[in-house]
Order: sequence, then structure tokens, then C-alpha cells
Amino acid sequence: MSQKTPLFKGQGFRLASIGVGLVVGLGIVLVVRAATSDAPLSSGSLLGGGAAGLIIAVVAVVVGLLLGRRIFGQRLEIALRTAGEKKWQHGRVEASPGRLRFRRYKWQLRFISGNPVDFLVDEVGADSGARPSKKQMWSVNPSLHVIEVKTDRGTLQLGVQSHQVNDLLSQLQPVTTAS
Repeated sequence: MSQKTPLFKGQGFRLASIGVGLVVGLGIVLVVRAATSDAPLSSGSLLGGGAAGLIIAVVAVVVGLLLGRRIFGQRLEIALRTAGEKKWQHGRVEASPGRLRFRRYKWQLRFISGNPVDFLVDEVGADSGARPSKKQMWSVNPSLHVIEVKTDRGTLQLGVQSHQVNDLLSQLQPVTTAS
């Protein structure tokens, strides 16, 4: 079975997005406050506001990751698309030798949408080092590893976090029978 991963493993893209959002949001608040106030902002209030925002953000990220781990566990979450298509679908996967069950998320929010889709796996490619296009960074994490899987429904591309690649490859390998 898969080993438990450290809390922040594979979360770099998400943490960077949160950090950028925090800085932009804090900047907007300070600009609006400076524009609507008659008195100039003191450096102490700027530093205090920035420190408070940073502390709140760090606590929120840690609590969010801990709660997410507790609620969602060690799920194998992937992005999936048919080879050659541009649009990625996000969801979680249940992998077993020669079988793949994909449960699609609604709006990338980890809410299951629709019925699961089952695939029979014929062949699993190695981690080729390919990554999603940087142009797609709003819809898929550009640091995902892309693995091609040949199934009964055609070739799929699975976008997997680096620390999940080996688990997925070992779980999906079809069982070969000696003839």
C-alpha cells in the first residue's frame, strides 16, 4: 500500500497560489485604505497589518492541509484527458492491476460529479518527464507528471503529482498471464 506522505509534499503550486493571493489581497486593502483615509498610513500599521495577514495565512494553510488530509485522506488525485485533447478533467482514481476507476470532481472542488468511469488498462507508460503546458496553468498544475495509459477506451494521459507517480504505476500495471 502507499506510504503516508509529508503534510506539504506535492502542495507547492497550491501554496504558491495562496501566497500570491495573500500578497495581492493585502496590497489592495492597503491601497484602498490609503486612498480613502485623510491621514497617511504609518509604517507601524503597514508592518502590523502585513505580519497579522502572514500569521493568519500560515495558520489557515496548516489547518486547511490538516483538515484536508483528515477529511480526504491519502486519495490518489489526478488530472485526466484523452491523448491529444487540451481539456483536463480533475478527479480521484481508484487503481488496481489492469483497472482504473475515475471519479470526476465538479469545478476542481473535490465534490464528486456524476457516475464513476471504469477503464480496463492494457499498458502503462513510464514517467516520460512530460509536463502540462504552461498555457494551461489556470486549469491544471504545470508541475504534474504526465503518464500515458492505453485502455479499452483509447489512450489516456494522467497528470500525477511527483510523489504519487510510483504508487500509480505499481497499482495500475496489468496482470500478465503466462501462455
